[in-house]
Amino acid sequence: MRDRLIFFTGMALIVVLLAATVELAAFFYTSYLARKYGILFYLPGITENYATYAARVNPRLGWPSRQALDQERDDLARSLAAAPAPEKDFPISAYGDSFTAGFGVKPDQAWSNVLGRMLGSRIANYGVPGYGTDQAYLRFHDNSPDDAKVVFLGVLSENIQRNVNQLRNFLIPNTQCQTKPRFILDKRGHLQFVPIPKLTAENYDDFIQNPEHYLHHDYFVPGGPSGAQKLSFPYTWSILKAHKFFYDRYILGYKSYLQFYQPGHPSRAFPLMMAIIRQFIFEAKIRGMHPIVLIFPTDEDFREYRGHFVYEPLIQALKHENIEYIDLGTDLLKKLGGRNYMELFLGGQYHHFNETGNKLAAQIIYDYFKARNYVPQPVQASQK
Repeated sequence: MRDRLIFFTGMALIVVLLAATVELAAFFYTSYLARKYGILFYLPGITENYATYAARVNPRLGWPSRQALDQERDDLARSLAAAPAPEKDFPISAYGDSFTAGFGVKPDQAWSNVLGRMLGSRIANYGVPGYGTDQAYLRFHDNSPDDAKVVFLGVLSENIQRNVNQLRNFLIPNTQCQTKPRFILDKRGHLQFVPIPKLTAENYDDFIQNPEHYLHHDYFVPGGPSGAQKLSFPYTWSILKAHKFFYDRYILGYKSYLQFYQPGHPSRAFPLMMAIIRQFIFEAKIRGMHPIVLIFPTDEDFREYRGHFVYEPLIQALKHENIEYIDLGTDLLKKLGGRNYMELFLGGQYHHFNETGNKLAAQIIYDYFKARNYVPQPVQASQK
């Protein structure tokens, strides 16, 4: 009996040690994933206090702050006052995210400024890093003073997952609390606006720890339909609960946003994106503008290219609905020939277009304009 007791006690200790080792390994692994990627496991890493958040957040758009928008309008008004006459004859505006904004290069190297010099026209760039298609549309909708003749809606292929998200920290970890609005589709397929959650000094800390209690329309909320999980003990169980998300994202190869273009995806991200684009086009035409969807590819799009880009469903839908668009990805491939696509992108954590990528994008848009006689008359006259 004594020997049996010693044996079973020893076995129990071994099992406990193995379980503890597995749990410790699971803790470090999930913590690493949460800190680096954020999308699979949610680790509350927000250190911004409520007072700072409340002063910074834009209650309508999420970001930038109202003060930043006011400063931008003042700067734009001054630049317009100093602009030569030809630039006022053919104004262009652009809405979108960091690719639209030309993030990562000097202002004069951004595609919109390069294109503006080629056209001899003013291009007001309203792109904001981190924006989804929803925020870009809302910014356009709210910017009634915009009197552009041509208006771009910049769509980065990755935007499709941002449109079903309300706390950007689920997608990219950040010490700031980055809340945003979104749209959902009603039973008739019409857009319904979901505002930013109302946070107060009393519920702010609870929101950071338990966002699932406040975000009822965020596809990536921990424990929600995406399969993303809150990073919590037991960590091995957290990994097991996240297996579907992990399988879809890494095993099937639908990295990041790629799966959201698939028909029937539970997020309804693709029909939502199309509904937002339709609303943008409709309002632009009502305002007497000429709207064009400008599609930006990521480096991952080039890496996953198999005869067509992952956003091919978007191209087909735009064609079917006779919505004018410029597919920069396809035209950039032609410009590259057989050269490596990374010649277009910056290095580092975020791969945006470098100076070469911006120049080529501007040239593609210019050639598109010229082929359709969109080029301003003073520029056409100067080329004869």
